[in-house]
Amino acid sequence: MTNAIPMSEDAHKPAAGLRLSNRFSRALEAMEQAAPDARAEHQADLFDATIGLMTTSGGVQTLYQYAPRFDQAGVFAGSDWDHPAHLQATMVRGSLRGEPASVAIEALSQLRLLAVAEARAQHPEISAPEARTFLEEVLALNLDLTFPESDESTRAQKPHLIRGVRLLIGFIADTLGTANIVERIIDEAERILEQRPIMIRRASKMIHHAAQTLAQDDSGASRRAARLIEALHGPGELSREYADPIEYEQALAGLDARTLQRESEQLAAAMRATGLVCPQHAVMLRHLARHGSDEELAEALGVDAVGRDSLDAYSELIRRLIDVAIHPSMAQSVYGLACMLERGILFFPPLPPGLWRLVNLQVLPEVREWLQEAGGPDAPPAAAMLLAGTLSVLGQPLGLGQGDNPTCQSARAISLWAQCDTGFLLELITDAARDGYIEMHFEGEAINSSALSEGLVDDLHTELDPVSLVLVPHLDKIYWEMGRRIANRGEDGHKWINPEFHGWWVHRGFASAIDEATGNVVDFSGFVRLFYACYHPMHNGGRTLIYPQPAGIVATDVHARFIGAHAVTIQRVTLDNDNQMRVYFYNPNNDSRQNWGQDIITSIAGHGEYPGESSLPFHQFAARLYVFHYNSREQADPALVPQGEVDAVAALARSSWAEDRQWFDLVPG
Repeated sequence: MTNAIPMSEDAHKPAAGLRLSNRFSRALEAMEQAAPDARAEHQADLFDATIGLMTTSGGVQTLYQYAPRFDQAGVFAGSDWDHPAHLQATMVRGSLRGEPASVAIEALSQLRLLAVAEARAQHPEISAPEARTFLEEVLALNLDLTFPESDESTRAQKPHLIRGVRLLIGFIADTLGTANIVERIIDEAERILEQRPIMIRRASKMIHHAAQTLAQDDSGASRRAARLIEALHGPGELSREYADPIEYEQALAGLDARTLQRESEQLAAAMRATGLVCPQHAVMLRHLARHGSDEELAEALGVDAVGRDSLDAYSELIRRLIDVAIHPSMAQSVYGLACMLERGILFFPPLPPGLWRLVNLQVLPEVREWLQEAGGPDAPPAAAMLLAGTLSVLGQPLGLGQGDNPTCQSARAISLWAQCDTGFLLELITDAARDGYIEMHFEGEAINSSALSEGLVDDLHTELDPVSLVLVPHLDKIYWEMGRRIANRGEDGHKWINPEFHGWWVHRGFASAIDEATGNVVDFSGFVRLFYACYHPMHNGGRTLIYPQPAGIVATDVHARFIGAHAVTIQRVTLDNDNQMRVYFYNPNNDSRQNWGQDIITSIAGHGEYPGESSLPFHQFAARLYVFHYNSREQADPALVPQGEVDAVAALARSSWAEDRQWFDLVPG
């Protein structure tokens, strides 16, 4: 597989590590020998060597060996880190996401505290237990680094810094152990699974780690971990006894009807409760597809009335899909199949023939090799992988993630097609896998991906679902080419790209809060008024969205600092259970619950969200919005939006992402 983080050729070579270690040692020794007021001269070299070592294999361990000398050498002198008793675990994340010098001094501070916690060093301000407690809090607050994910803030950071920070946190976790934060780990795994992602690798890693840590425990945390482990490896009585798929298949053949039904229902119940699927569940479906009734298949999938109707109407197709696509190594697609049936989209005329075509598709050798390499040694044939991935995308369009790639536009497009134009999506998948290219039109002219070489991604991170693996390289190039063609129009290019790239249902009205040429904020009040008049049901005449609409937000970190632009989809706007108007949106990031600063924390559950949705109160979402599409024939009068609402949104924007921008409000008349 392609490495998730591109590295230089000699990054892992022993010679590079030795050279950096010697450089660090010399810089540290120079600081020790220098007069206090001259130490700063050597600090830059020390920090550069620190960053270099952090990003090499074994480099963090090397830094740790020097940790007892850091305080005496004056590494932290004159800085906030000089007084560890005053440090706050909540501030560590910001330092580790900052500039190289910030990352370096924070890393050295963490290793100094680790040495204190492990009794390899002493400090007059902090005891070993206090240092351990502090570091455990740091780990708990940075589980995304202990069990890596990717979001806009990590994508904005340099790849070598990301790698170094992850290696640092991993080393601390391995040295201290995670027994005292294991309940936080389970919380995080359950939170991820609540969003029903297609790719479950990160959650699975957390679950296994927690289960191993709690192996001899009988706490509530242990029982929660055991429930998730069972869902992954065998929640049924027979599946617990036979972990091997071949042995399980043989055992199924000897079951009576009642026992088979009970086993099937247990598998379905665990899948529905957790979103996780065990390999034996795939074996069960394959067995029932060959020997069972439609009713037995419906029970094994746990589908509702719509799902049962879909199964009844398209029994032959579904059995064939199971036979080709549902394999133990791709068992997670069972959940996608169940959700697809419940969406009722098989009754959409293009779907059945499109799926039949994929069943019989001959995949290009280079595409086959690409899929098999990403899938690993246990992966089924490439055509089966692609079909399984298609079932997941059709069933879980909001569970799609962009992975560690700057391709939010492409991920959003696939999600939108899976929701609104499934026939077109199947056409694209077929073209890319069979022919090696796709073709889209922009302003009347065809764009063929095979004729393009440039895109946003040079080295695609391959921890993606099979559909994204096949489509994103083509979509990325086409999106880039559309952008090139409108580069000199003087306005935000999404005005023209989004309707052509995503689909005919995207509204042609377009509003932007940022001047393309200068980056200035222009008529933000008018922008906010228009958004309320078009999207807020209490200010737009009670209209609701018919089709999800693409929009652009300004991503910010936990301190409300600007990170960059990001593509999302506005799914719906409605009142939640507390009678608060909320925007429900799809975020192509791998994790949809994020802290954007100013107490703006996206919710993923508890406010009426569907799996895969995020939501925010309307005014908070508006404060991070910078472009949106609207139907100019279905908008209310923006002038009727209360000034207080507009001022509240503007205040949030002014003190966050727009803080350093020129601000020009248009004066009426």
